[in-house]
Amino acid sequence: MYRSISLFFFLLLAGFSPAIGQETLPGSLEVNTSEGHELVLGSSGFNVRIADKVWSYTHPEFREAVHTLKPGWLRYFSGTMGDAFSSATGMYNLDYAMMMDHASQYYRGNRFLEVKGPHRIIDLYHLLGEVQGKLVITINGFTETPEMTRALARFCKDNNIVVDVWQFCNEPYFYVPNRSRYWWNDGYDYAQKMKPHAEAIQEVYPDAKLALNFTWDGIWDFMKEINQYQVEKGAYWNVFSKHSYAPHVGGKESFDQAMRRANTKVIEATTDEAMAEIEEYTAEGIPMLITEFGVWNAPLNGIFSGIYNAEYTLRQLAHPNAFLIGSHEVSNKIRPATNRNELIEEAYRDQRPIDTDTIMSGTYQDEEGKGLQLIHMATNNSKRISPVNVTGARKVPGLGEPVESVYASYFEGINGEDYLAITNRSGEAYAFDLKIDGQSPSFDFDQSYIWSAVAENKNVPIENEKYKGNTVTVKPYSVSLVKWKNGRNPSAEPSRIYNSTITDKGINLEWWKREMADAYEIAITDKAGKVKTIRTQDTQASINSLEQGQDYSFEVYAIYGDEKSEASNKVMEKFEKPSAPKIFKISQRDKSLTLYWESATGADGYQVTVAAVDGGFSKTYDAKNVFGYRVTGLDYDQDYKVSLKAYNGLGETEAINSESIMLNEQYPIPARNISATETMDGKVYLEWIVQDTVHQDVRYNLYKGSEPHQFERYAENIEGNHFIDDAPLDGDYFYTVKAVNQAGETAYYPNIATVIKRNPAYSIYIDRIENKEEGITIYVKSENLQLNKPGSFGVKLNDVSFLNLEEMAFKATESPKNGEYSVHIPWSELDPKRSYFVKAYAKYKNKEIISLPPFQRLTGRGR
Repeated sequence: MYRSISLFFFLLLAGFSPAIGQETLPGSLEVNTSEGHELVLGSSGFNVRIADKVWSYTHPEFREAVHTLKPGWLRYFSGTMGDAFSSATGMYNLDYAMMMDHASQYYRGNRFLEVKGPHRIIDLYHLLGEVQGKLVITINGFTETPEMTRALARFCKDNNIVVDVWQFCNEPYFYVPNRSRYWWNDGYDYAQKMKPHAEAIQEVYPDAKLALNFTWDGIWDFMKEINQYQVEKGAYWNVFSKHSYAPHVGGKESFDQAMRRANTKVIEATTDEAMAEIEEYTAEGIPMLITEFGVWNAPLNGIFSGIYNAEYTLRQLAHPNAFLIGSHEVSNKIRPATNRNELIEEAYRDQRPIDTDTIMSGTYQDEEGKGLQLIHMATNNSKRISPVNVTGARKVPGLGEPVESVYASYFEGINGEDYLAITNRSGEAYAFDLKIDGQSPSFDFDQSYIWSAVAENKNVPIENEKYKGNTVTVKPYSVSLVKWKNGRNPSAEPSRIYNSTITDKGINLEWWKREMADAYEIAITDKAGKVKTIRTQDTQASINSLEQGQDYSFEVYAIYGDEKSEASNKVMEKFEKPSAPKIFKISQRDKSLTLYWESATGADGYQVTVAAVDGGFSKTYDAKNVFGYRVTGLDYDQDYKVSLKAYNGLGETEAINSESIMLNEQYPIPARNISATETMDGKVYLEWIVQDTVHQDVRYNLYKGSEPHQFERYAENIEGNHFIDDAPLDGDYFYTVKAVNQAGETAYYPNIATVIKRNPAYSIYIDRIENKEEGITIYVKSENLQLNKPGSFGVKLNDVSFLNLEEMAFKATESPKNGEYSVHIPWSELDPKRSYFVKAYAKYKNKEIISLPPFQRLTGRGR
C-alpha cells in the first residue's frame, strides 16, 4: 500500500515531525564516494522454502510474490528441506530421507510434492528470468553423489542455465560427531568430501564459482578446520559462504531483551573484525555469499525484524568482497494469507489428483518483506555503494554498552537515479542534512518507507513522500529508501538469455528486460561464422527460417540510444531433434521406481514408458524437462521394462531401454549414520544405526575405499549394527554400508564414515556417568596422560538443543589419581529441557586433548 504526500522544504525547516508532538532531531548524512566500492547488480536475494507450502514455482501467487519482491537472486533448492531432495526428479527421495535423523519433515515434503508435482530447476530459472534474477544452487552433498552432481551440472549446461555460484551443502557444521552425526568428522573432512562434487561441476563448468559453507554464527572451529585442509592441499573453492542468525537464542526472552540483543548483534556480526577473521581463514578479498540470515527470535517479528533484515543486508554489502547476500526466506516475506495446506494432506490421503496452482490463498507481506522490497530498489539498480557517516543520531540499548541506532548506505544507480537506504532502530525522528563529497546539493526526493511509533508493531504499510531540498526525514523504527535523479545517462547493462526452446518452426528465445533499454539486437551466428542480426523492442523472439541439422549460437545486446551493451551469455543450439539421453541409474522404494539419466542436448522434455514384461500394463509419462523421474502406483512381484525418449518441437529420439526391474515388498530399509573409530589396538570399529525392523533377514554389506565415493565391497552379509576391520590402518580410509536381503541391496549408501584416529601415545575417555541426588558425576579414565603436569582437567558439555552449540566446561572435582578423575555437576548448572554431549578434556599450556567420539549423551535430568 502506498500513499503519496507532497511536502515542501520549508515544512522540514519548520520542524516537520512524524507524530504529533514528537521532537524531530537534527543530524547529517555525509557521503564520501571515494570510499565506495563496486557492487554486484542484484546482490540481495533470498533462500526459498516452498516444498511444504501450497505454492510451487508455477503457482500464480508465488510468481506474483517474486515479481513484487524482485530479488536479485534465489537459491535452489532450499535450506534444510533440501537435504533429502533429488535435483534430478524435483521430488523428495525417500531413501535420502531415511538417511537423516530428522526425517519427518522430508516425509511431509514428499507428501506435498506427490500432490503438487515436481519442483523443477528449469521452472525456477525461467521465473528468475522474468525478474532479472540470478541462480544459486546448493548441492545436496549429504545424500547425493558426485555422479548426481555431474548430471545436474550437465543438465544446466544443456539447458543454457547460468549458475552464478554453486554452494556445497546446507549447514554442514551441524552434521558432526559433536551432534552424534558422522557425515564428516570436522571441517577438514567436509572439505575433502566435497572435492569430488566440485570436480564433477568443474568438468562441465571449468570456471564455476564454488562455495564451501563455512560457518553459522558462533561455530568458528569448523571454519578453522576447513582452513587446515586449505593449508595442506590448497583451496578448490573460490567463494566463502555462511549463514547468520545472530539474535537467535535457544529459549524465550522478553521483547526488550531480544531488541537489545538484535541492536548489538546486527553490528557485531557485520564488523570489519568479523570479515578480517573470515579472510584470515580463507583468502584476502574472497567473495562472500550468505544464503540465509534472519533474526530467528520470535518477539522481534514485525517492524523490528524488518529493520534488522534491511540493515544486516546494508552492513554486509558495505564490505568490498560482498557478493550475494540473502535472507531466509522468500515465501515468508510474502506468504499465503490463508493456510491451505490441509487440502494437500487430504489429497495425498485420498490419493486424489488436484491442480494446486488453482488453489488461491491470498498473500500477506510482512515487514521483513516490505523492508527488503525497498532495499531491492537500490540493489537491483546499482553497481556501486558508498558508506554514509551518520551524525546526530542517539544511541539505543544493547546487550552491554549503548550502540548506534541509524545506519545508511549510498548507492550510485545505473538507471539515472541514486539512492539512500536508511534504517532507524530507535523511537526518534530525524531530519538529516545530506552532504555528498562535502557538497549540499538540492534534490527532488522520492522516499518510500515503513515505520512505526513503537518497536513492537506489525502490519505497517509502505508509504511514500515526495519533497525538495537536501534534508532527508527519517521516522522512528523505520526502513527508508530515498531516490532522486542523478543527471547521468543510464549504464548500458547487458541482458541474459534465460530460455531457448526448439519448435517445429525455429528457436524461441527469452531474455532479461533492461528497464532503460530502447531495444535489443539478437546476433545469430551459424556454423560457418556468418552473423545475422534482428532488432526488436520485445524481450522474446522466434528465430525462424533456420536450417535443420545446423548449429547456431545466439547473443542478445541491449541498445541504449546510440550505445550498445556487451553481449549476453551465448546460447548454443542445434536445430534438430535432441540427442539421445543415457540412463545411468534405476532404483525402487515401495511401489515406485525412479529412473535417472544424463540429459540430452536440445531436449525440451522426456517421456518415460513403464511396461510390464507380461504385457499386462504399459503407460507413458511426460516427465517434462528434468533428468530423473519417479513412477508410483506399480505392483510388487511384477517385471517392468522402462524406456526413455527425449523430445523437442522437431520430434523425439528413439527409445532408450533400461534393464527390467521387479519391485519387491521385502526390499530393505537402509542403515544410517555409520561411524568409524580406531580402537586401542589399532583396529577400526564401525557402527551404524539399523532401521529395518520390518523386512526379513536384513543384513549389511560394508564398502571401503581410500577416496570418498570410490568404494569396493569389503565385507558381506554382516548381521547387526557393527563390524571390526582388523586390517592394518596404514592410510586414510572411508566406509559406508548398504542393507541387503533376498529382495536385493539398497540402491543408495548413507553418509561416508571417515576413520576417527587415536593418538597411539595416549587416550582419554568417559568411563561412566552416574545420576545422584544432588547432580551427576562423570568418571574419566586415561592412559599415558601426564595428569600430574600443570594443567586443567575436566569435561565439556555441548548443548545440542539449539544451533549455537554452546559449550560449558567443568573442572575435575579433585586432582587426578592413577590416570583417573571425576567431575561433579550440580543439577542447578543444567537445564532440564536441554540435551548435552559429554567429552573429557586435559588442557596444558600449549595443547588441549579431547576424548574422541562417539560422545555420551545426557539431558538436564541426567542420563
